[in-house]
Amino acid sequence: MNKKLLDQSSCEYESWGHEDARIFKGNLYFIINHNLNVKVVNTRAGDTKTPEFLKMNPQHTVPTLDDYGFYLWESRAIMIYLVNKYGRRDDPLYPRDAKLRAMVESRLYFDAATLYPALTKCYYPILMGNQTEPNPEDLQKAKDAFDIINGFLENTEYVGGNTFSIADISLLVTVTGFHLFQFDLTPYERVSKWFNKAKEICPGYDDILLRSFDMVKELYGKNIKGGSAVPTPAT
Repeated sequence: MNKKLLDQSSCEYESWGHEDARIFKGNLYFIINHNLNVKVVNTRAGDTKTPEFLKMNPQHTVPTLDDYGFYLWESRAIMIYLVNKYGRRDDPLYPRDAKLRAMVESRLYFDAATLYPALTKCYYPILMGNQTEPNPEDLQKAKDAFDIINGFLENTEYVGGNTFSIADISLLVTVTGFHLFQFDLTPYERVSKWFNKAKEICPGYDDILLRSFDMVKELYGKNIKGGSAVPTPAT
């Protein structure tokens, strides 16, 4: 399935992002598909601290969205905004029903506060060359988080309910980060099934994932135990 999830006939965006954060910020690509003018910046070279960038985003973070002079950052907030402005009426990506929307939002907050921090604690020190494998305590917290996601999926098809939503997009990006480092999903049967299904729904996922495999290996392969903890995907 490779369908457009938003009405793209009347919208065009500019988004700034960092090349080596592509897979973790990739949710923007999934829901827009095209009409997104992506501008890659080098945060290490200070590209996000120029007067021009700081005018858009004084927090100097990526991704940053420019929608005809309206500036927004934080990837989950950007997803909510884009669906609210350009999505279909009562779009299932971010439903209007208060209870359904609250469930989607709770999963977004779970990703931001629990799962994504677990990813960074486990694997960013490895990328930076400070460790060769995750700390056992950090890895256990990641496993605990996946137990919770497995519970989310006990009675619903997707993480926020029975329809695919921006919560699935957000969690899919983070779970993909774990997948890149060969985190074992097999103990989490429902998560594995959801992961495979969600990848099929997101337009352009395979293309983004393949580029990200190459990007991670190129930038950080020397810091990863054994030369590359990132498997080469089948083509």
